Amino acid sequence: RNNEDFEREAPFTFMVESEELQVVQFEDYTLTVEAEGDILPSEAYVRLGGYEYKMQPADRGQFTYTFKNVQENTDFVVTSGGFDSKRYTLAVLKKPSITGFDVMLDYPAYTGRKDERLTSVGDLNLPMGTQIRWAFDAENTDDISIQFSRLDTLTRLDRTSEQTFQAKHRIMRDQQYMVYVGNRDLPNADSVRYNITVVPDLYPSIEVEKFIDSTDRKLLFFAGDATDDYGLRRITFNYRKSSADGPQGVLNSKEISRPNAPRAGYDYAWDLYELDLQPGDKLTYYFEAFDNDGVNGSKSAKTQVFTFDMPTVEEFEQLEDANNEEIKKELEASLEESKKIQEELKKLREDLLQEKEMDWRKRKEIEKLLERQKELEQNMQKANEKFQENMKNQMEFSKPNEELLKKQEQVQKMFDELMNEEMKKMMEEMEKMMEEMTKEMAMEDIEEMELKDEELEKELDRMLEMFKKLEVETEMQQQIDKLEELAEEQEQLAEDTENESKSPEQLEQEQEKLNEEFEKLQEEMKELEEKNKELENPMDMENMDEQMEDIDQDMEDSKEQLGKKENSKASKSQKNAAQKMKQAAGQMAMQMQAGQMEQMQEDIDALRQLLENLVTLSFEQEQNMDAFKSAAINTPNYVELVQDQYKIKDDFKIVEDSLQALAKRVVQIESFVTEKVTDIKRDMQTGLKELEERQKQPASVRQQSAMRGLNDLALMLSEVMNQMQQDMAGMMAGSQNCQGGKPGKGKGKGKGRMPQNMGELQQQLNQQMENMKQGKGGKGAMPGMSKEFAQMARRQAMLRQALQELQDDRRGQGQGDTKLQELIDQMEKSEIDLVNKRLNNETLERQQDIMTRLLDFEKAERERDQDEKRKAERTTQKERKTPPSLEEYLKKRQAELDVYRPVSPSLKPYFKRLVEQYYNDLK
Repeated sequence: RNNEDFEREAPFTFMVESEELQVVQFEDYTLTVEAEGDILPSEAYVRLGGYEYKMQPADRGQFTYTFKNVQENTDFVVTSGGFDSKRYTLAVLKKPSITGFDVMLDYPAYTGRKDERLTSVGDLNLPMGTQIRWAFDAENTDDISIQFSRLDTLTRLDRTSEQTFQAKHRIMRDQQYMVYVGNRDLPNADSVRYNITVVPDLYPSIEVEKFIDSTDRKLLFFAGDATDDYGLRRITFNYRKSSADGPQGVLNSKEISRPNAPRAGYDYAWDLYELDLQPGDKLTYYFEAFDNDGVNGSKSAKTQVFTFDMPTVEEFEQLEDANNEEIKKELEASLEESKKIQEELKKLREDLLQEKEMDWRKRKEIEKLLERQKELEQNMQKANEKFQENMKNQMEFSKPNEELLKKQEQVQKMFDELMNEEMKKMMEEMEKMMEEMTKEMAMEDIEEMELKDEELEKELDRMLEMFKKLEVETEMQQQIDKLEELAEEQEQLAEDTENESKSPEQLEQEQEKLNEEFEKLQEEMKELEEKNKELENPMDMENMDEQMEDIDQDMEDSKEQLGKKENSKASKSQKNAAQKMKQAAGQMAMQMQAGQMEQMQEDIDALRQLLENLVTLSFEQEQNMDAFKSAAINTPNYVELVQDQYKIKDDFKIVEDSLQALAKRVVQIESFVTEKVTDIKRDMQTGLKELEERQKQPASVRQQSAMRGLNDLALMLSEVMNQMQQDMAGMMAGSQNCQGGKPGKGKGKGKGRMPQNMGELQQQLNQQMENMKQGKGGKGAMPGMSKEFAQMARRQAMLRQALQELQDDRRGQGQGDTKLQELIDQMEKSEIDLVNKRLNNETLERQQDIMTRLLDFEKAERERDQDEKRKAERTTQKERKTPPSLEEYLKKRQAELDVYRPVSPSLKPYFKRLVEQYYNDLK
């Protein structure tokens, strides 16, 4: 069109792809135009909104143009060379889209995590079992679908309003999900992919350390830690007991903690004595932690499985033999070391006499001797521990009789008293005063140490002999028990053979086993004979070789007859062997008891003679002491009296040696008897030194103390003799009631109970003292009445000793009585007055006070007995002392918990795990 008046036809026409042009909203659209006609244009334009945009030539007569990011319907015209096409419309199809979405997370309650709401977060990291709810906001959308990778189908979301959609899903595994959006024009027009990572509930972890009481292998202590990602539900201790030859036992489980927290420490003490384990039993045990998994159910983790094997009888015996050898070795070495220390002390004292003062060399020598003394104490402690272990083991597998138990307790008491507190205290004081010690102080301390070491040497010598004797008696009793057990087994096998209740091969195997056990028993009996010969006073052991050979022959015959299928003959041989075993066991038991009674009678006679010698010495000491009062120090008579005192000292040395020899045989002689001997020797030595220096007054005090010591020693030995006579009477009564040659068990006194008739005995003693005072006027000491005073002192000492034993028993039970101790102290004061022949008004008033206290105490005891009859019995708990290693462990664990405390509980699980990992790395 050149002007308004002139029109001409266009030489070409424009053609587009389609009459209906459509484009998806926000997308680009490329328009292709093709010109047809005689003359084809060389260029073309698109007119939009009053502007023209050049099209790109594609081919001859073809042009293209791209509409960018079409958002709404667009009208356009194609033009070229002044010629326009008709008007076209590019129609926009509205694209469905998600404008935003929220994710609501409902975590499993057991995780303890608060529910969350996330905005526009599609990739998720969640605990297993989390309930997810999506809320989508959309526009131009008619439908939203979701497809999970583990599901084949699309799930359409619920439409809650015109442009909002919701969906729910519980997640259990890792997976992807696709979200599709669409509308009527564009179904599934778009999609987006997201990932869900599931954090599974991990298994808990648990650790434990075992601590064993060094003094008791049957007291076990455990401490450990347990952790879980979300929380622990409970911690249990589990064990199973199985017998040596029986089936596997039932699993026992005990809950020890309910922590309800992600991390927990625990500890547990286990007393195996409560299980009544038998030789050969086996224990398996472990700890187990359970988590609080609320999705899959509680999961558990176990510690390593521990085992405890109860030794068999044979292993117990081997351990006992090894311990016995070790004990003897330690005692012999200690005895030898004690002698060497005494020699060194004597040499050191002699050297000091030649010097004017102490120098550093002498101090070093004393320090070395103190160190050797400590090592000696440690060696004796090792022997004591071995002995205690043997006593505990014997209660496990052999159950010794009351007589052996009593002797073991006495030997244990001797072990405990070998290194007394007085000796330890003296050594500690010497160490503290070493730098300030003068020559005179050193001389006194060395002399005291000499006396103490001499006393220790004698106790060690006695201890060694006593232990050897106890070992022989224990092994002899064990052999008697074994013979009886073998006899019962042989009898049972004879019945099985006679009834043919087992196969011939099984019968022959069992007989072979019994034969081997009997041969081993014969070897043990030979070893016992050798040990008996090593004693200073061997027991009378009758030769039983002929009887053992007869039994052995019967057992061999039965084995051969079983091999020939001659069951009748084999059964007869087996019964003969069993009968002879019983006879041999009975003979050994009777022989053992008869030997003990014979030895005890000899010891009682020797003790009676010793008592007479002590009384004689006491009288001689009293006469010599009285004679010194009127003797002038510069007269020949004084010198003669000093010589008499030397004779008393020499005579006491004979008594001391006799007492030492007797103490090796008599277990009832307490170690304080040796201490009393040392005190008497110290008084006599010091008194003689003061007499030679013409110091009559201090020497008189020493003589008085020596005389009192002689009287005390006589009282102590008198009590020992009474105890021996009671024990002998009990043995005789037991032998009358014995069955199968075994001594019977008499009725022992109840521990913690007051002996009967004490009030009557005290009243009789008080009356005797009152009569004596009225007859003699009560003026000070009463010469010529030594025998009567000694008898009364002895009776008072017996009453005091009975109360002291009662007090000791109660202290052992944690029930010591201060009033009872006051009564004992009062009796001791009266005893001292009687020994020194003092009988005055003060003494009688004290005796009346003792009587009143004793009656009150007896009344309280009666009421206590009545209360205990009404009171139900309760199981006593064994005191468990925490091992030092366990205490250290618990302190470290507490320190770790203190470190964890500052960690903020509001941290996300991911960061909590990082913090825990950090602290674990620090550990």
